[in-house]
Amino acid sequence: MIIGVIVTAVLIAVTYFGVVSTTKAEAAELASETEERQAQTIDLRKRVAKLADEKKNEKSLTATRDTYRDALPSGSGVPAFLRQLQASGTSLDVDVSGISVGIPSELKALPGVWSIQIQLSAEGAVDNLSAFLDSLQGSGQKRAVLIQTANLEVSAEGGTRLSLTVSAFVAPPAGSGAPAVTTD
Repeated sequence: MIIGVIVTAVLIAVTYFGVVSTTKAEAAELASETEERQAQTIDLRKRVAKLADEKKNEKSLTATRDTYRDALPSGSGVPAFLRQLQASGTSLDVDVSGISVGIPSELKALPGVWSIQIQLSAEGAVDNLSAFLDSLQGSGQKRAVLIQTANLEVSAEGGTRLSLTVSAFVAPPAGSGAPAVTTD
């Protein structure tokens, strides 16, 4: 009878440690994986909802992207830009002259983006020159430009001359090298 009790105790111990405890460990592991998957599901649902919201703004985002793309043309566009400068000057009663265009140089901070330095002079009334600067650097400008230097000179006769150095930016297709610059 003692042997029967011992054998029963051994069988219970073997069953518990061999089957029940491993099953409990597997169940705990599966519960942990289930929690992880539920958390991932929640995150994915949030991302899907965010993408759905962004999809609603797709037209606006596309228009903004196209505006930025237009501001950073793939060709130098120097002739059109120079005509735009002169037309802007004419509309503001400013005489734009003495334009010189430099050689494109690639920006180290933005690979694939090139800067073309343009020097010009503008003559007119101070208020008109101020409006010209606003149009050059303001929201009315469709081209990405940066005024590097500006020097205002007032002559003894009362004339006002503004000398500017402007950087116009270009992003030619990858691998095409420096953009070709013409002033025609």
